Amino acid sequence: MAELLQWDDFSQQGRELMSLRAQAENHTLVHALLIKGEPGTGKKSLAILMAATLLCEEDNRPCGHCKSCRMILSDDHPDLVIVRQGSPLNSETKAGRTTIPVDDIREMIRLCAVRPVQSRQKVVLIFQADRLTVQAQNSLLKTLEDPPQSINFILVSDHSEALLMTILSRCRSFRMKPWTSAYIRDILNRKNVSPAVAADAAEASDGSIGNAVKLADDQNYWKMREELMALFFGSTRRSAVPAASNSWKDRKDDAELLCTILENLVETLLKCRLGSENASLSASYPPQWQRMAREADPITFSRLLTGIAEARKQLQSFVNFQAVFERLLLQFIGEGNIWLE
Repeated sequence: MAELLQWDDFSQQGRELMSLRAQAENHTLVHALLIKGEPGTGKKSLAILMAATLLCEEDNRPCGHCKSCRMILSDDHPDLVIVRQGSPLNSETKAGRTTIPVDDIREMIRLCAVRPVQSRQKVVLIFQADRLTVQAQNSLLKTLEDPPQSINFILVSDHSEALLMTILSRCRSFRMKPWTSAYIRDILNRKNVSPAVAADAAEASDGSIGNAVKLADDQNYWKMREELMALFFGSTRRSAVPAASNSWKDRKDDAELLCTILENLVETLLKCRLGSENASLSASYPPQWQRMAREADPITFSRLLTGIAEARKQLQSFVNFQAVFERLLLQFIGEGNIWLE
């Protein structure tokens, strides 16, 4: 059974969330809450924590061990209705759909009409709410306009802009903030990820715990990262470019990941230069790049990031992969050689 996160795990999300916590504990939470933000920032985990707080049977809620908490973690609580893409509530709805159809919302409304069985109220979680069809949203809107007593609706969305304005106007919105690298490193360390991998994955995660967890376990990512570190940051001779280009000629499918990894590596150096991250994060780079991270003008890093962005754009326009690869590698060699002792 999965572990239920606690409110302290979300302390970095600020005062507004702590206010919502108090309202959930006191059963004064608004009838409809929309949790929005980038993928991987913990929106679903927060929604489940909110539901557990509302439905827990103990005084210190959520306790994580009472019958209600255990049933929530197993998706088996009779007073918790979960609506999600691909897992229909209505038996006549086809499984695996890429949208949430109106029939699921109608079934949700029917379930909400049944009195609570285990707890004092009911909670409805709607994951991927932006996948609701327009018809489904309109059906949901009628319920939000005249909500049943003792029911809390919690919507979760990566793309809240896809929701009707009338839905948004009926919900209180809470946006999840990106997590700090230090916090993500701590989460990964608790998952027994090695300190070095945890630090690098946190830097490459864009503030997303979900991204960091995936990266930490992605062996292909780390293998390519090591390869690109040696090639783009370790090469000092232009004569090495033809051989490198030839070895990559059949790897066009890796182009997007190549650009992403290079961006992550350059952004880490830039953060070290700006002092927003520990300078030790540059210790794995060759000496000239470590010096750049200490002394270079930020414009230097901007040139590299612009070069990567231009390479990505050219590849999307079907420019010859080897030609793009060679230009990018030459740029890295040129920028790095400026800082050779």
